[in-house]
Amino acid sequence: MVVGSSKPPLQVVLGSLSSDTISKQCGAAASRDNSTAYILGTSASALKLKIDGRVPMEDRKAPLSQFRPKSLMLSTVRVVAINTSSTLSTYFSDQLQSEQDNEKLVDDGEITPYEADEMNEEWESREWRKRMDVLPSKIGYALLRFHTCTILMRFYEFIAGRYILCVDGNARLEGGSIPGRDNSTYEHSVDVMDKLTRDPFQASLRTSQILHNQEHSPGKVISSDGKETSTSSELCKQMYTTCLWANIIPFLAELTVQHGVLLYGYGMYYMEKKRKRKEREMSNSDSEEQCNDEQDEAEPVDESAYALSILFRSCHLTFSRGVSLIAASVGGAVGSAIYPGWGAVFGIQIGDTSVGALLD
Repeated sequence: MVVGSSKPPLQVVLGSLSSDTISKQCGAAASRDNSTAYILGTSASALKLKIDGRVPMEDRKAPLSQFRPKSLMLSTVRVVAINTSSTLSTYFSDQLQSEQDNEKLVDDGEITPYEADEMNEEWESREWRKRMDVLPSKIGYALLRFHTCTILMRFYEFIAGRYILCVDGNARLEGGSIPGRDNSTYEHSVDVMDKLTRDPFQASLRTSQILHNQEHSPGKVISSDGKETSTSSELCKQMYTTCLWANIIPFLAELTVQHGVLLYGYGMYYMEKKRKRKEREMSNSDSEEQCNDEQDEAEPVDESAYALSILFRSCHLTFSRGVSLIAASVGGAVGSAIYPGWGAVFGIQIGDTSVGALLD
């Protein structure tokens, strides 16, 4: 069994072989860390590979990548499966509740068992038809919402990369620096952008593999603060941070869509109420109808009340998504410890769904 190695650690740097700046950086890093430095590629920018061998921002998706055949098929199957299972679970839950209510009526002597069976069959037939008729439109709305959120995610990534962190396009100089900032600041910006665009599935697999390779005894590693801890605990700790960063942009996109739906719903309700009120004012010939609508007419369309209601709902949505972000990150961390990869994906989904069910 090989306990250690006398070879210096390997340091790989992306950059140009003809760049003097990069060569000096590599030489200085090699002498300081006793590492072997290599330069790969022909780009003039110098970016160190991550500890897991990734190129920084490697997990970042291309714009409109969700419309590629494979991605589109997988996302469609996922959305259809989630909405179908949700509809079926709700149907069976409501069916059980309806049958329990009918059984209670039978116990109280209000109906006979035969009448209860007829009521159950009528409920099943009516509700099954109604929910299956609504399911296609529900799936279509879910697909539209999914692709809208994904497009917003790519848009926010573009804004962050081009204008906020300045790591994309012409925002940085060819030397790998940003106008007015040094190279260390640029590397920090790249690191932040990399965290924001990580893929939790791949990150879970890579982090788990790295920690298992770093074990100095079965199930034990040295944590980042220098203390001995279990591999699963360190994996949960690192994956919580990873999921928290990686979910910021997706949750922000989802929050934006929810606010758009909220404003659209309030706007349509406000315009419809104003239209009906105007129609009532123009049609005064029917005194009976005017009498019946007297109470509604007495209620003015108060813009301040609508604004206050929208503000309250907006704060509730923001708080709910913030709690969901934390719960999803915890779920991803726990799921990674149970089963790296898919465990992180399902953990994030479960954390988000559970908080949504409690607060929405």
